[in-house]
Amino acid sequence: MTAHRPNWKHVAWAAAALAALAGVFMLYTRPEFLINMADQLWSCF
Repeated sequence: MTAHRPNWKHVAWAAAALAALAGVFMLYTRPEFLINMADQLWSCF
């Protein structure tokens, strides 16, 4: 039986997704970002 080797395209997409999620998480740790997002959401109503 041969070992399953990872598809590098799949690994690259997974790394990009994790980087995007980490960036969003970092934005949510900034209070001014949260206030800005709340103001934008409230302006829709």
